Amino acid sequence: MNYIQSLRSIIGTRPIIAPGSAIIVINDKNEILLQLRSDTHDWGIPGGGMELGDSFEVTAKKELYEETGLITNHLEIVGVASGKEFYYKFPNGDEIYNVTVIFKALDVTGKIIKDEESLELAYFPLDSLPNLNYTTKKILEMIGFLK
Repeated sequence: MNYIQSLRSIIGTRPIIAPGSAIIVINDKNEILLQLRSDTHDWGIPGGGMELGDSFEVTAKKELYEETGLITNHLEIVGVASGKEFYYKFPNGDEIYNVTVIFKALDVTGKIIKDEESLELAYFPLDSLPNLNYTTKKILEMIGFLK
C-alpha cells in the first residue's frame, strides 16, 4: 500500500495535500510525451505522488520509469504548481490539492512501455494537443507551453 492509499484508508475521500512530481519529456521533433490515463480517461503528463522518504527528484525519476519505461538522470525544475487552482476530485470521489514540482527530463533513454496507469503513451506537437486533463492544461499554461 502506498502513502496516499494508506492515508485514504484512514480519512476516506476528504481533501488532502498531495506532494508529487510531473515530468515533461520533449523529443527531438519538439513533441511532448502524454499519457492517456487509465483512472480518468484523459490525457496528461507523466507524474505521481511522493512516497515517504523520497525527494521530488526521486519521485520524478521513479514515476517517469514506472509510467513510461523511460530513464533520465538529468532533471531541470521548470515550475511548482500549488494552490486552489490545482485542486482535483477523482472519479472515485478522492479529493486532493496538488503540490507538484514540474521537471523537464533531459538526456532521456529507454523504450516507451506503458503500465497499468496508462491506456496509451504518445508524443504530440505542442500546437496539436489532444484533450488535456485540467491539471496538465494548467501546468502547461503556467510554464509557458500553452497560451
